[in-house]
Amino acid sequence: MDIQVTDACCNTPATKTTWVQQGSFKSLSKPIEGIERRTYRVGPRDSKKGIVALIDIHSFHPTTIQFLDTLASKGFQVSAIDLFLNGPLPDEYMGEMPKLVGWIRTNASYEGNHIDKLVKVAAHDLQTDGCDALFNIGHCWGAHLAICAASEPDQVFLGVAGPHPTAVTAELVQGLKCPLAIFPSKDEPDMLPVIEAVQAKGFSTPSLHVRFDNMDHGFCGGRGDWTVPEQKDAADEVMQQMADFFTTLARKEE
Repeated sequence: MDIQVTDACCNTPATKTTWVQQGSFKSLSKPIEGIERRTYRVGPRDSKKGIVALIDIHSFHPTTIQFLDTLASKGFQVSAIDLFLNGPLPDEYMGEMPKLVGWIRTNASYEGNHIDKLVKVAAHDLQTDGCDALFNIGHCWGAHLAICAASEPDQVFLGVAGPHPTAVTAELVQGLKCPLAIFPSKDEPDMLPVIEAVQAKGFSTPSLHVRFDNMDHGFCGGRGDWTVPEQKDAADEVMQQMADFFTTLARKEE
C-alpha cells in the first residue's frame, strides 16, 4: 500500500481544547476477530439517516467529537468507530514522516486492521436502529478509508464525504460506487482530478468539491481551533454542506 501524506498532516499537532460530548460509547453488535470493539453513537434515534464516521489519526479529540455532535444535530444518527486498538497517533511522532507512515501501516490499514469489517458492522447496526439511508465520512486518513469502504462490491452507502482528505487520488476513486463530497484545505494537493474522476461515473447527483485555501489541514478535527472565528465558520460551512449533500441523496432514494 503506497501511502502519500502531506507535510502538514505529519507536522501539525493536535490543538488543546475541550468539549462536553453529547453522545456515548457503546459496543458494536459483533466482535471483530474475537475482540469487542466500540463506537461513539450520537444523534436522534428516530432518524432514518445514518452516518458511519472514520475519524482522524488523533482519534476522539474534543474538536472531532464536537464535529460529530454538530453533524448529528442536523438530523443524523452517527456511529464513529473507535478504529485504533493501540490508541491514537503518539504525539512524539509529529514531524517524523517515516514514523507517521509506519504507524498508519501498522494501525490504520483498511484490510490489515479489519477496518473493512468494522465499517460493515457499524452500518448494519445503524440499519438495525432504523436507518435506511446510510453515508460514510472520514477526516484526514479517514477519508481514504471511507472511500475504500464505499468502493466495496456490497457497499451500502449513498454518499461519502471527507474534510481535509489524505491520500485521496483519482486512482483511489476508480471503484467508488456513490457520489463524493470533499473539502480540502490549503495543504492538500489539487483535488479537482479526483472529483472529475467521480463525475465521469455519471451518478445522478453531482459530487461536491469545496476548497478552503484559507484553512490549515485538520481544521474540522483534531488540528482545528474553533475558538478562532474563521476556523469555526469554515467548519460550520463544511458540516452544513455535508448535511445538505447527504439529505439530497437520501431524498432521491425515497
